[in-house]
Amino acid sequence: MRLSGLNRGFRVEPVVQGQVLNPRGPFLPAGSDAGGLMRQRLVRLHVNNEPVVLAQTLVKMNGAVSDWHFWRGLGSRSLGSVLFSDPRVKRGNLYFARLPLGQTWVQQLLSPQLRAEMNTLGSGRVWYARCARFSRQPDRTPLWVMEVFLPQLEFYL
Repeated sequence: MRLSGLNRGFRVEPVVQGQVLNPRGPFLPAGSDAGGLMRQRLVRLHVNNEPVVLAQTLVKMNGAVSDWHFWRGLGSRSLGSVLFSDPRVKRGNLYFARLPLGQTWVQQLLSPQLRAEMNTLGSGRVWYARCARFSRQPDRTPLWVMEVFLPQLEFYL
């Protein structure tokens, strides 16, 4: 199910777009340039003006610009609408993980209210996340999308 199809005020809120050292998390494979610079985009996906998904997109800095030519012009457009409308884009396997409550990129996207609410739940709390690797051509620069689903999403499904 796509959030944009809910007809309940879907919107993408870009929060950060810049460079980051590859965080080498549970999703990125051993050959993904741990410690190397990557382009990063952090967004909140809203339904009915409420954040329901937090997302991080990563792509290698040294990859060919033509691999993901739309990167700089995304703005508040949905990355999913761009990826799924291009027949050359292939999504790899989906990966799932439990991320620690203090996951850096997730913390950057939390509102102060939600951060306080989650921190009261204690250190045993985890974020449930999924990740997918996208490619436009074999042996070219992959694009990684990681998503954390907030509890509020349940009310819109």
